[in-house]
Amino acid sequence: MNAFRAAMRPVNKIETQFPIYEPNIINRLILDNQNMSAFNQSAGLRDRHTQLHVDGRALNDDSKVSEGTLNITAMPQILEYARQRVGSLGGTISYKKSITLFDCQEMFHQKMGGPIPDPANKAYSMKPDGGIIFAYMPNGQTYPILITEDKVQGTNDQRLAEGLARQALGNAIERAAKNVRGSEMLFAGMSVFPYLVFASGCDFDPSETIAKRIEMMNLGIPNHTIALNPNTTETDIAEKVDAILPNINIENRFGSKIFSAFIKTHKWNEMAHGSSRWTQAEIVKICCHVIDLVLPTIREP
Repeated sequence: MNAFRAAMRPVNKIETQFPIYEPNIINRLILDNQNMSAFNQSAGLRDRHTQLHVDGRALNDDSKVSEGTLNITAMPQILEYARQRVGSLGGTISYKKSITLFDCQEMFHQKMGGPIPDPANKAYSMKPDGGIIFAYMPNGQTYPILITEDKVQGTNDQRLAEGLARQALGNAIERAAKNVRGSEMLFAGMSVFPYLVFASGCDFDPSETIAKRIEMMNLGIPNHTIALNPNTTETDIAEKVDAILPNINIENRFGSKIFSAFIKTHKWNEMAHGSSRWTQAEIVKICCHVIDLVLPTIREP
């Protein structure tokens, strides 16, 4: 077994705050965090608001709150689903919060004859917001089956509520490009690219230009967008999520790997800050659906 497969070989421990695949622990974590979805998002975020000043611009802890929904409340359910589905094929899973450039090179070199991995690159890594799920199959092959990112962008709705002037839009989403390219090495030789970006916030509203930057990064492929307005109900949102599912395409297209961008947004002067946050249930539904799309492509003959 080569070094990469040995490194990726699944173990009983998950490299995150959830130490082992025990349903009672997963259930307890979910129960402990159910209150996160119960509080009013706008008021809750406002209460939790802390400010840093970088280059004279105000940043808040939006990303930490949103990543908490992905990692603390949604990911345990996604991991358990992946464990059961991969297990039905005779395989097991492993979960990594980060992966080194060396490991990416190793997998790329094995499958495509890419550059010889440089041991010095073990010091450099990428860390997708939601981590990476690998499937280890009975044939000894390791496959990445899901990578997730969470990007929150937009404070003009909050500035409006505080009586402050509107400011220039941010560029957080553009920083996702590095991880996308790194992940392409992991999926080399595979016919799919289950790399999901969950973007939220008022900067992504169709009236702004930021969402088009994502399409520019993605060969012009349209985003999966849910644009909210003050009249949008929870039922409306659930129906929109369900409508997205059959349109998700993780297959390679045009000779390239296309990531899937899911945008949930609102206009900065119509709804309160945090109104378009992705929920645990929405993230779980989309991620589990994508896992179902991946598994037939790695099923053994």
